[in-house]
Formats: sequence, C-alpha cells, structure tokens
Amino acid sequence: MESERNILDHIYVLVRWRRMILTCFFAVTLATVGISLILPKAYRAYARVYPPQDTNGSLGGLSNLLQELPLNLMGLGSEAISATEFVPVVESESVRLSVARRFDLATRYGANHQSELLDMISNRLQVDLSREQFLTISYEADTPELAAELTNAFVEELKNALERRNQDKTRVYLAYLTERLKEAEQDMLEAERRYRDFQNEHMVLDVETQVKTQLETTSNLFGLLAELIIKRDVQAKLMTADNPELKKLDMEIQTTREVLDNLLMGQFPDSLHKGDSSKRLPEIFKPFRQLPELGLGALGLIRDVEIQNAIYQFIKQEYEKTRFEDEKGTHTVTVLDYARPPDTRSYPRRSLMVAVAGGLSLVLSCLFAFVFEALRNLTPENRVKIDAISEEL
Repeated sequence: MESERNILDHIYVLVRWRRMILTCFFAVTLATVGISLILPKAYRAYARVYPPQDTNGSLGGLSNLLQELPLNLMGLGSEAISATEFVPVVESESVRLSVARRFDLATRYGANHQSELLDMISNRLQVDLSREQFLTISYEADTPELAAELTNAFVEELKNALERRNQDKTRVYLAYLTERLKEAEQDMLEAERRYRDFQNEHMVLDVETQVKTQLETTSNLFGLLAELIIKRDVQAKLMTADNPELKKLDMEIQTTREVLDNLLMGQFPDSLHKGDSSKRLPEIFKPFRQLPELGLGALGLIRDVEIQNAIYQFIKQEYEKTRFEDEKGTHTVTVLDYARPPDTRSYPRRSLMVAVAGGLSLVLSCLFAFVFEALRNLTPENRVKIDAISEEL
C-alpha cells in the first residue's frame, strides 16, 4: 500500500506541474526546430579505395624468375602494399595543403593561419579502414558537388603521394643497382681472368675431360705394353737373342714404358737424354700426380666464376625490373568507388536534434517539477534553515 501511495504521489506531482512540463517541452522542441532550420546544411561524399592485389603481375616471367632465384639479396621481388599505409598519407599535412591550394579553402573557410585551416579540414575529413583492407574517404562540404569534388581530390592526392614515394624509392634503388652492377661485372670479369690465367699457365682447358682422355690413353698404352710383352716372349722362344726383330720389340716395349712413366710420374727415366724435347709429351698431357692439385685449383676458380656470374645475373635482372617499373610507373591505389554528389545532407540531422532536445526537456522539466514540489511542501523548520542559508550566502 505504501508503494502505491508513493507512485500515486509521483503521478500527482507530474499532473500538478503538467503546464510547466508541457510548456518546457514544446518550447525547447520548437526552439530546436528553429535552430535546425537556421543551421547551414552540410553534405558528405564517400569514396572507396584499396591496394592493388598483385604489384608484380605486369612483369610476367621476370618476376617469377626473380622469385625462383636461390638467393634474394635485398629481400625484394615480393613487396606488398597494405591499405594501412594509406591512412597516414591521406591525413598528412602535405595532402591536406595540396587539396586546400587546389580549392582555395583558406578563403572559403576564412582561416587566418595555416594551422587553423588544417584543423578545419581535419574536422571535415574522415578516413575509415575496414577489416578487408578497404579504405573509405569522406569529406563534408556546403554543397553536394563540392563534397564530391573534395573527396575525389583527396583520392587523387593519395595516389600522387604514394606514386611519388614509390618513384623516389625506385630511383634510389636504381642508382644503387647501377653502381652495384658495375662492381658485379668487374668481379665477374676478374674471376674469369684468373681462371683463364690458370688455364694458360697449366695448359688446363677442362680438368675432367683431360683426366678422362688421359685415363683412356693410359689404358690403351697398358694394353699395348701387355701385348708387346706377350709378343716379345713368344718371339724370344722362336728367335735368337741377336735377332733384329726381337731387338725392335725390346725398343718398342722400352719406349711404351717410358711414355707410361711420363704420364704417371711426370718424368722420363734417367736413361733418356734430358735435353731431347722430342721425347717429351705435349704439355696438355698432365702427370697423374699433378692432376689432384690442378683439379682442386681449377674447381675453386670455376666456383668463383659461377658465384660471380650468379650475382651478376641476379643484379642485372633486378636492375632491368626496377628500370621497367620506373619507366612504366606504379599503380599503388585502385579506386573502387569515386565520390558522387550525395542525395541527402549529413548535417544538421533535424530529426535526431528534435528527438534528443525534446527528450532532455521532458526529463529536466520533470526533475524540476519534483524539486519545486519539494520546496513547496517544506516544513517550517526547513524553511527557517533555507532562509538562514540564503542570508549567509
């Protein structure tokens, strides 16, 4: 029963002060409607952009070739652009000033200095990045056409700023590659020169091929020597010791053994004349005792030539790729939707303003009704206290 009396008491207060509550509500609502009609209209246009999906697609086989190389010296060839890079660029001071100069926004907004103009532009500019890496750029202006033009201007300045940045990076990298390409070419030529000098000095054209040839030659000589020895043994049983044919076989056996000694040991027996160069084999035939060392030296030089050639090839391909990108230009922004003049205004939102103002006026007027009712029903003691507080104040 007590709670019902309290609720009825509250309703009684609201009914008793209904004129004040309704008067405040209608007054505030009408005032808000009037203010919303007086406020200047504003329109917001929207544009959406996103980064290219494949920045290397236009290079075709060259890009694939770079990615298949066993070494990636600079970590290049797979650079991806993220839309998160777009946000600070759009909001940068240089982009805002470029748009302000194109449309003379300082005069339009009546800004007294640059920082004030930048703040005004920032208040009207809005940049939102979605989880799918789509960037929404919007700008608020006095007319729908101006809002669309300004929004598209920010899109264009974003593209220009990113392209300038990429061009600067590309040209710096191209200058580095030009110098590095000269160094790689010199290193490659130096490695090739060292290998050529080694070949000239040791008469080594191809160690593997020469070893294979000498092995075949030596095998043939061993077969020939064995055949001569068998033939001599057979003839020795049929002929006397002073037979010319037998002596001829002895000379052929001795000569074959000397040639084998030269191939295997690199020198003739002491029985031969040292100054007789006609007994020597050509220099291209290397003794087997020298072949391991020559092979190891040639292998190291060939490895240096291959490494320097691989480095030169990579830098040359990277140089051509970078030069191609610099000549054709890079597309860092793909525009999904250009801004169009909006059909409805973005400000003022009259319905929202009237609803909020009317709701607040009802709440405050009801609160004041309870305050006034409480003051009206004060006891004599409380009135004396209030009068004393008023006197003190």
